[in-house]
Amino acid sequence: MSKSALFKSVALILCSSLVFLSSCKKENTKPVLLIEPYSLILDVVSGDVVQFKTRSTSDNSKLVRFVIKSKLNNASTTTILDSLLGSLSTFNFDYEYFVAHSTGPYAVTLTFEVHDADGEVTQAVKKLNVIAGAVVLTETSGHTFYSKNSTVFPEYAFDVENKVPAIGSVDSTFRDIEDNQPSPTANTLSRSWKSPAGGKFVRFPGFDYANATDQSLINAFNSGVPSDQLNNITVGDIVLTRLGSLPDSIKIYAALKLVEVFDEPGTSDNDKYVFNMKFYKKQ
Repeated sequence: MSKSALFKSVALILCSSLVFLSSCKKENTKPVLLIEPYSLILDVVSGDVVQFKTRSTSDNSKLVRFVIKSKLNNASTTTILDSLLGSLSTFNFDYEYFVAHSTGPYAVTLTFEVHDADGEVTQAVKKLNVIAGAVVLTETSGHTFYSKNSTVFPEYAFDVENKVPAIGSVDSTFRDIEDNQPSPTANTLSRSWKSPAGGKFVRFPGFDYANATDQSLINAFNSGVPSDQLNNITVGDIVLTRLGSLPDSIKIYAALKLVEVFDEPGTSDNDKYVFNMKFYKKQ
């Protein structure tokens, strides 16, 4: 090979190498972002907490911002974390994502973003397929029933399944809770409950009423000592009940939070119990 040809060959190799190195550098101008678990699609259960380990580096510019966005099914995208990093070459962050409770399956897409000082952005996406786990119970409020000795209000019982007061003349299966008045002439509220429908009661002051789920309600009731009668009802009580008079295939539980126990001196006409309730039907 002539010197001229050799020179051209070497020059071509050097040129190709420079082009390759230049292109490599160009491809690596964006920050690197790795998210554990590495799988794109994750199957999770509502109520769980998923831990994501984020690792990011930048060779060409400083990392200045970290963002996490969430998109539920086809809803609009929501930013759930937006953090300024200052000026970092590396950034490691462990993020715990709470999978929202639901009565049915749903999907959520999480997008992780790291931004550098040159305006470059790297994204990593995780898709969560969520199946229903524990069901968060919804609350209904302002439920009332009266003293059995009231001459004004005949609703001295309560139908928990239908969430309505009940008069004493209805069938006992609709009287899940009833004012247990021992004396027909007393002018004070009995503060005692029974269940003509065959239900059971558990007073549970430590029950987490605010975050009650189907499983926490059932577990709490089963951990207590169910009784046919409950005495000394007072404001602030948390009363758990499992209804009676139901087919074997159906179980109904409720958590009742007493918000008022009204006992007017000298008369029972307006005496009443007022409570909020969370309810679960298993079938």
